[in-house]
Amino acid sequence: MTLRAGISLMLLAAVAATAIMAAPLVRAADCIPIRVGYMDQNRPPYWLGDGDKVPDPPGAAVDLIHDAVLGAGFGCTPVWVRLPAARIKVALAAGDIDLAPLGEMSFYPAEIAIPRDKAGNIDLNRALHNQVLVLVRARDKVPPSTNPMQYFKDKTLGIPMGNSYAPRLREAGLRLDDGARDLDRNIEKLRLGRVDGVVVAAVTPKHLKQTLAKYKGEIVQLPQALLNIRLWLAFNDSFYHAHPQQAEALWTWLDTNRGRLGYVMQRYQKD
Repeated sequence: MTLRAGISLMLLAAVAATAIMAAPLVRAADCIPIRVGYMDQNRPPYWLGDGDKVPDPPGAAVDLIHDAVLGAGFGCTPVWVRLPAARIKVALAAGDIDLAPLGEMSFYPAEIAIPRDKAGNIDLNRALHNQVLVLVRARDKVPPSTNPMQYFKDKTLGIPMGNSYAPRLREAGLRLDDGARDLDRNIEKLRLGRVDGVVVAAVTPKHLKQTLAKYKGEIVQLPQALLNIRLWLAFNDSFYHAHPQQAEALWTWLDTNRGRLGYVMQRYQKD
């Protein structure tokens, strides 16, 4: 082999090695790591499991956020961070997490970004829409036509601790018992007569069918919603300004894919 040929082969090998080493860096550049925080309480079918471990399956809302993150172009699977409900807003504002579901508030801290229209107003279209429903004992024979906001004025409603819409219900004059951690514990209070009804959020009433099935008709759902609420997928403001294109795309994805949760729910509809 000539000296020139040997040098050429060495150069080719060096270029190839550089390309191999650079390939992962290119792929990594296409991935924007994102930490998504959500509650560490079991709220089927949307959030499953208790504690800091993410179960498999994780819940319909977790799957929806996963799809939204990938659909918005972040390029990598979210890192899930499960937190007590009362800590989520604080962690988001502090930058300990980058994205989290956040209920409606009277004001939003400057450290938290939510979707806004061109005029700077909150964009109501790019939110998740929920209903707050009430569960009661079948033996109480509450008429299906009951207006729950009026009926429960002089009664006590059980609500899982840390709910963002609890202040709105109290402002409406309702008496709440928010000492129980999750829905199952609140339903047990209802069965024991310690509360007169239980508050639960759902995208559509039919989503509670599986949850209620295990009570074999003892616990039923009132048809009329107690409250209509919105849930934002909110960003830490610094993270938003670092990745505005992807953040805006995520909010738009939610608006465009309003029926997506219904599709995701099929994974959780088991006999």
